[in-house]
Amino acid sequence: MLIRLTYLSKATRDMNMQDIQDILTVARDNNQGLEICGMLCYDQRYFLQTLEGPRDDVNELFLEIAEDPRHDDVVIISYEYIDATTFGSWDMGFAPATDAFYKLLNDVGQNTFDPRALTPEQAVSFLSGLSEQHQTNN
Repeated sequence: MLIRLTYLSKATRDMNMQDIQDILTVARDNNQGLEICGMLCYDQRYFLQTLEGPRDDVNELFLEIAEDPRHDDVVIISYEYIDATTFGSWDMGFAPATDAFYKLLNDVGQNTFDPRALTPEQAVSFLSGLSEQHQTNN
């Protein structure tokens, strides 16, 4: 049984690219062994992430992520059963806040990155767009 869990959180401090690389390295190592995939974005204030995979594994991983001191105000935006993964080509994809990031954000009806203002559909659409764009550029 596959699920997609999408959540937002607020960074507790400014993160540099090394901090993000550290997060991604651990996430990719863990996710590969658990058959979890997903996408993460960050804009110097907020994280928006979706995790897809077996329900029990995603639930357990999310509980660990929620305890990470690098972020707080963790809010689940969406939790849904899925037939197939959208982010299956990523152990954990990542998109930084670039001009393309903000264009995609505008495409889902937002002017600034405030994941609290996104509907579940907008959040997944935004992350999916970032994933597709990142795959095209790499």
